Amino acid sequence: MQLKKVYPQYFIMPAVVLYTILFMVPSFLGLLYSFTDWNAYNDHINFIGFDNFKDIFNTDESYLRFIWNTFYFAGITTLLKVVLGLSLALLLNQSLKTTNILRTLFYLPVTLSPLVIGLVFISIFDPKVGVLNDFLRLIGLNFLTRSWLTDINMAMNAVMSVEIWRMAGYCMIIFLAGLQTIPKDYYEAAEVDGAGRFSKFFNVTLPFLQPAIIINVVLNLIFGLKVFELIFVLTKGGPGDLTGVLNTQVFSEFSSGRYGLATALNVIIMVLTLIVSLIVLRALSIKGGDHQ
Repeated sequence: MQLKKVYPQYFIMPAVVLYTILFMVPSFLGLLYSFTDWNAYNDHINFIGFDNFKDIFNTDESYLRFIWNTFYFAGITTLLKVVLGLSLALLLNQSLKTTNILRTLFYLPVTLSPLVIGLVFISIFDPKVGVLNDFLRLIGLNFLTRSWLTDINMAMNAVMSVEIWRMAGYCMIIFLAGLQTIPKDYYEAAEVDGAGRFSKFFNVTLPFLQPAIIINVVLNLIFGLKVFELIFVLTKGGPGDLTGVLNTQVFSEFSSGRYGLATALNVIIMVLTLIVSLIVLRALSIKGGDHQ
């Protein structure tokens, strides 16, 4: 009997060992090195306490801009991805001949590498030969043409638009899964009570989609807080540091040989991601419970 209780544990041991080696150990070492002056120019590593974190949160430094940009990028893109994904899901949750094709097309960008997408959109946003400016000239909107990735007023918006386009299909699939679990009896009962389209959406559809909304918001906030490849390919954090986020600065610090400071930035990303995820998860769960 005792053997039967212990035996299943052997099946999870390889996963536990891999998780420990590939995640727990690097995370612990990263936390440890964040309190040191580890760099490429000194053979000795010295413990310096919270000095790296003081440098990061010093208002005289530009790190606060990177923190703000990270939150701004994560918040705006998450909101618009969820709204667009829900709209697409509602549109494609119908029995149409082209439904499966459209679902595939909208989900396709999710399967592509951010690096590949970034390179494609560099060509699209090119101020001289880019498709976007050519299209604007074609329809007579020449005054709207600009250098999308170097314009200080448009660079961040351009990058966020690419991220929203790339991941809206991800949200769509999760919402579609949620929509297909809603019993049709509820809609029929609502119609009997005289409910219109909007009433059915807010009183039937949204409550049932609460788990899907929570999943989409939390996951996309995490994706947004950890964004790197797309911004690095499109703007490298420029112009100046207007599109720079925490992960682009981590790359910059590592490239400069300031490993201790870079690991401190990574620790901040990890802590912020954990805190934001827990707060959002808690808030949405409470809201969903109260609604029910």
